Amino acid sequence: MKRWSDLPVEKRDVWVEKVKIGDILGKEICITGYEIRSSRYGGGDEPAEYVQINFELSGERHFTNTSSMLLRKQLESIKDNLPILATIVQKDRWFSLS
Repeated sequence: MKRWSDLPVEKRDVWVEKVKIGDILGKEICITGYEIRSSRYGGGDEPAEYVQINFELSGERHFTNTSSMLLRKQLESIKDNLPILATIVQKDRWFSLS
């Protein structure tokens, strides 16, 4: 059986501090990665999904969760260019990268 310390650093990387998306609106962050996950909440016939966004702010590593489809599509379109500096903004009911 393997030990945690035997794993390569990228596999044992932990993003321990969750931040509400509202707390980072308008702040420049370094988006280092994202993961699309299944949600236990949802509706209809299709399974609901959300995006976990991993980022750095002021030298500290954090993550936030959102079900924003626009942010998900934007992140998928730039996945080969990560990490990237960006700002999450809210326009009406929509979150977007700026």
